[in-house]
Amino acid sequence: MTFTTSNYAGTAAVPFVAPAILSADTIANGYCSVLDNVRYKTNLRKVSGGTVEARTCGFAANGSLDISDVQLTLTELQVNEEICNHELARTWAAEQMRGNFAPVPGDYERYLAEYVAARVAEDVEQNIWQGNYDLDGGGGSGSASHTLFNGILKQVVDASPTHETLVSGAFSNSNIDDNLASLVADLPDALVGDPNTKIYMSRKSFQLYFQYLASVNVEFHAAELAKSYLGYEVICPAGFPNDTLLASRVDNLYFGTNVLTDHVEARFIDLRNFTGADQTRIIMMFDGGTQIVDHDSYSVVRRNT
Repeated sequence: MTFTTSNYAGTAAVPFVAPAILSADTIANGYCSVLDNVRYKTNLRKVSGGTVEARTCGFAANGSLDISDVQLTLTELQVNEEICNHELARTWAAEQMRGNFAPVPGDYERYLAEYVAARVAEDVEQNIWQGNYDLDGGGGSGSASHTLFNGILKQVVDASPTHETLVSGAFSNSNIDDNLASLVADLPDALVGDPNTKIYMSRKSFQLYFQYLASVNVEFHAAELAKSYLGYEVICPAGFPNDTLLASRVDNLYFGTNVLTDHVEARFIDLRNFTGADQTRIIMMFDGGTQIVDHDSYSVVRRNT
């Protein structure tokens, strides 16, 4: 499967585009906030301020609301696939075809749609967190494995946030507890004790945490204890990078897409009807991007070298 950037602005939407994007683990499980009706860009607004004082008979302003915003901009993406109908027929023959000259099963397009949708969901999931994020530290995108758009961790790196702890080397079962302690110790005041604050880590880091708990004589309770740290729920999105910890509210992290607008398209094109080639082409066109509303409202521990 090939993903490339595109300047396409299409029209007809086909239903499996939305499931392809919205079935990504992070989106399906609500690990971030999702805007699914964005046309290229949108503003995310942050409001702060407001003071309560003793009541009087008159009106005197005791402060002001501070309203600011950040911009979530989408990247235009596409999927281009080409399948040989003859090879596909051979693949399906053992299961669903009878006779050497039987036609290709009528539901093969659905099979292909489900396969492509799963691959799209996987790529979207990885890019939500790791898009242009250097897994080896340093902050650049030179060694990033996923580069469709800037992911949430790349947004963190670019912001140089106040509540950030940089560590050397990879996480291990001997230092995972120290790294978690640093994460929680540096929480912004507004997140301390907030039941909506979540700790994000990769599935590998979760295993290291599990191993740490088992090593300190709580192996019978490790499975239950690993679901949280000091009262904060631990969640492990499929695309979250290793050697990184993030503590944030879900409503501070955003993924935007245009799947509910008229600027997406998914299409099967059987070339036998046009060029005579025994091939089917699959194209999908959609947009995606991430943004963080307030870089003072999370803490992060990440590998820097």
